[in-house]
Amino acid sequence: MKLVNSKLKLKLNNSYLIIAIVLLLASFSIRIILFYPNWGELRHSYASKYGSTAIGLYKGQGLTYNSSEVDSISHVKNNFSGNFLEFYNKKNREKFLVGLPGPPLILCLLWKLIPVNNFAPLIWLQILLDSILIFLFYSVFYKEDKKIFFIVTILMILNFPVIKRTLMVSYDFWPQFCILVNFIGIAYSLKNKKNSVVLFITGILTAFTIWCRSITNFLPFFITILLFFYFKYYNKIKLKLIIFKIVLYILPVILSLCLLSSYRYYNTGNARPTRTYFWHAFFAGVGQFSNPYNLKSKDADIWNFGKKLNTEINKYSISELSKSPNNIYEKTLKNKAKEFIKRYPHLFIRNVFYRIGIMISPFLYKGGDFIPSSLFNILLPIGIVAFFLWFLGMYYLFKNQNLIFWLSASIYFYFFAAFGWFYVVGRVILPFLFINIFVYLFGIKFIITKLKEARLNASTHPKS
Repeated sequence: MKLVNSKLKLKLNNSYLIIAIVLLLASFSIRIILFYPNWGELRHSYASKYGSTAIGLYKGQGLTYNSSEVDSISHVKNNFSGNFLEFYNKKNREKFLVGLPGPPLILCLLWKLIPVNNFAPLIWLQILLDSILIFLFYSVFYKEDKKIFFIVTILMILNFPVIKRTLMVSYDFWPQFCILVNFIGIAYSLKNKKNSVVLFITGILTAFTIWCRSITNFLPFFITILLFFYFKYYNKIKLKLIIFKIVLYILPVILSLCLLSSYRYYNTGNARPTRTYFWHAFFAGVGQFSNPYNLKSKDADIWNFGKKLNTEINKYSISELSKSPNNIYEKTLKNKAKEFIKRYPHLFIRNVFYRIGIMISPFLYKGGDFIPSSLFNILLPIGIVAFFLWFLGMYYLFKNQNLIFWLSASIYFYFFAAFGWFYVVGRVILPFLFINIFVYLFGIKFIITKLKEARLNASTHPKS
């Protein structure tokens, strides 16, 4: 009998492994098919500077770019054409300071490994990593609820806004990579006693993403709180072992933050481990909703707003200001931000609740890059339903799936705290959108379960 059961379990495991591999291939194939014929020209405004900085690194010039290289790369028709090394110009190189150095570092390393000297290797890497993470997501979570996590995996494979960022030369791929790495790695670690290696690898991968995009910089510290309490109260392991495991995860992150802060301080005079503009994004958040300045959430509007506040800004070009976070433009907006919070605390608090609501249900966001404004009125009822489904889903997880609940809650609390007061757009929401999806589905499951219970009670105890 035991032999039969073991064979049955082996067959079931094999069948789910086959499904997972099929999902991996489907994810990879869809992204490759969309990449080449349709979305081969997707680039952020930093992309050409990334390419030029990678040339500088490749040629031993450090993290520097050249304006003529930037111009030449910007005129290459797509991401998989041309040989960027042919554009190399040794003279008049400038330090790459406006953005973080991670993407150029990756691109240069890929050129050393693959003899294709354009953006294609970076896109291939992003497609491969995204597909592998989707495969691992299904492999780790399908046992928790086979139907729901199969549906979520399919939706992740077909999530076109996320795919678009995977196929784009940008920094926006790395937050979704970071969230998935942590969601999968931490869940696996908390479910298995022999988890030290996985925790360490998760910490290293998280540490690297800090050099690419600052959205998830301080998420690991929320994760450490989760690790401590979960190990202590659910896994019930000794304090020394808990500290050892937490250090394995967080130490690479702390070292990475320190190195990036040192690099930024040395080059810009400011140790903030982010790209140059921060308070500019704060006022983009102010412009998302009604405000006393009639400010719109557009870069040009915010730039003009800053110049009206301080005419000294007119003496500098955007290129000059982008070289340091201590520039007069950022200082002016920082002072104005403090004034806004003190003078209009009700608007500040209102905006916090608005942003949290949008993160819970993205359909409630009007005029963002996530939902087109023309569809807002049509999707508003869905947004309201999704808002309530989220609370029902989180309640269901709290009662029935404590690991998934606490892991999801840690990620939500981080984004609520980091962006509730600041700025929320599609690029903030998309990294954890897969969590929203399964929470909504668990909310639907909660309703169905309650309806079944009500019917069963009605049939068991009919009215006399």
